[in-house]
Amino acid sequence: MAAIVYLDIDDEITSAAARIRSLTDERIGLVLPAGSRLSTSRINFRLLAREAATHGKQVDVITNDASARALAASAGLPTHESVAAFEAGPQPAAARAGAGGAAVATGGVAADPGPGRPADDSPTVVVPAVPTLTKPAERSPVPQVGRPPARRRWPVVAAVLVLIAVLATSGTAAFLLLPSAQITLVPATDQVGPIELNVTAQAGVTAPDPVNLLVPAVRFPFTVTATDTFPATGVKVTETGATGEVTFSSLNTGGSNTIRQGAIVQTESGIQFRTLADVELPPAEIGIAGDPPAFVVIPSTRKVGVEAVAPGPSGNVAAGTIVVVPENENPLRTKVSNQDPTTGGSRTESPQVQQSDVDAALRTLDASLATAFDEQIAGATGVPDGTTLFPATKALGAATPTIDPATLVGTEAAEFELGVSAEGTVIGVDPGPVSTLAEARLRAAVDDGFALDEATINVQVGDPIVAGSIITFPVTVRALEIRELDPAELLAKVRGLGLPQARTVLGAYGAVRITVWPDWVTAIPTREDRATLTIEAASPEASPGTSGEPSRSDAPSPTTSPGTSPGTGPAASPAP
Repeated sequence: MAAIVYLDIDDEITSAAARIRSLTDERIGLVLPAGSRLSTSRINFRLLAREAATHGKQVDVITNDASARALAASAGLPTHESVAAFEAGPQPAAARAGAGGAAVATGGVAADPGPGRPADDSPTVVVPAVPTLTKPAERSPVPQVGRPPARRRWPVVAAVLVLIAVLATSGTAAFLLLPSAQITLVPATDQVGPIELNVTAQAGVTAPDPVNLLVPAVRFPFTVTATDTFPATGVKVTETGATGEVTFSSLNTGGSNTIRQGAIVQTESGIQFRTLADVELPPAEIGIAGDPPAFVVIPSTRKVGVEAVAPGPSGNVAAGTIVVVPENENPLRTKVSNQDPTTGGSRTESPQVQQSDVDAALRTLDASLATAFDEQIAGATGVPDGTTLFPATKALGAATPTIDPATLVGTEAAEFELGVSAEGTVIGVDPGPVSTLAEARLRAAVDDGFALDEATINVQVGDPIVAGSIITFPVTVRALEIRELDPAELLAKVRGLGLPQARTVLGAYGAVRITVWPDWVTAIPTREDRATLTIEAASPEASPGTSGEPSRSDAPSPTTSPGTSPGTGPAASPAP
């Protein structure tokens, strides 16, 4: 009976050997896809031939890759280009060798067995084809292939056979004695949170409440005083407004213009005057003037009295300075000017204590009270250590003067003394329990099978929100949780598994790195002393939920001689 086994492109020699051992058929066809990992080394085919001979089986290699068939043939394995060719039955050696009686590898030609030597009894020697540049007329009538003369063939064959034997022996020893695996697993981490909480501090709460997220708040009292001496800067002021006369001119020939009493005219610097009567401006006339004669507009004019809007000497302006017409007049048709200065604006002052002086003093004292209150809050005199006072909750009562301020009004004095006092309160909170309550909620959120990474606990207390006597602390808490792992238990799960399957199994627990030696080993050894699993601490920068890596090993295996474990000397452990 014959069996056909299809290998995947990533299958290793150990997988193929295991498949051969598991079959009872005497003839087995191994179908290799293009680019098969197994077909990258002649030693793999030597090991296959050895495995087949050990179990009394015939293994044929089926592949359309000519180089792979050449490697298989050099190891003594029959080859076929297709499954159909394999199923057609065993081929004679001459047929398997191809044209010329020998197997042909990609890029080369097979050696001629020579006279007197059957093609199927001689090992195949594959050498690169060397093109010969000769003139057509000089070519030999017998096609020449790039190979040594027949008389030199047997020394070359002997050398190749010795080399193959050495490689097979050393490779087999490495496969049987040296397989090892070092597994490093960084436990999977996951983010717990961020958990958004609101912890409230309010009066009447005597102890932290983890269920309702409440902490105590206390209102602390303060007595505040302020006293100062103030100058009597108040004055009795008497002012009169300046008066004068302005002349309005109208250039409007189409109709009359009325300017009402109270219209505002002003200087270019902004000193305003109001008219004291209505002004009626007739239409302007058109006349002839000049040499040569020309039509000209003869404006109509009217005078009216004005007084300064602001009393005092500022209204005394020079002649010709009041030139800005009322706001609702067209300055292109209406003009205004004062031919004479305005006069009569004056101001007289008599010093005395006015109500404004007392009011200013009281305002100053109120500000001093507020400042003194803030200083007492900042000093936290009489407040327990660890308590934070919240100025936004401060409340300062009405100020009480040391004397009746009304008795000061009208007093003729250079200065006067006045003092005030008030009672204030502010809310204080010990914020320590806020973080404690948030951390308790964080611990309650850790998933089963995980442990909280204490070093990553991050409690961020935001700016408190004050609403009356209630203070709310917005809190964000987060941390990393780390998968709890048992190295012995995990190692037991993957012993004997192929590397891809082992990575898949361990990848569920974190980031896995598997280093094997020799580098063609494809499974985790079953011997306890040939495989180790180390749990490596997760770095703070590790991404949560990290799983297995696709690479075979994080670092390339060092170059060593077969039979020597890198850095450990000769190895003598049996095969897994």
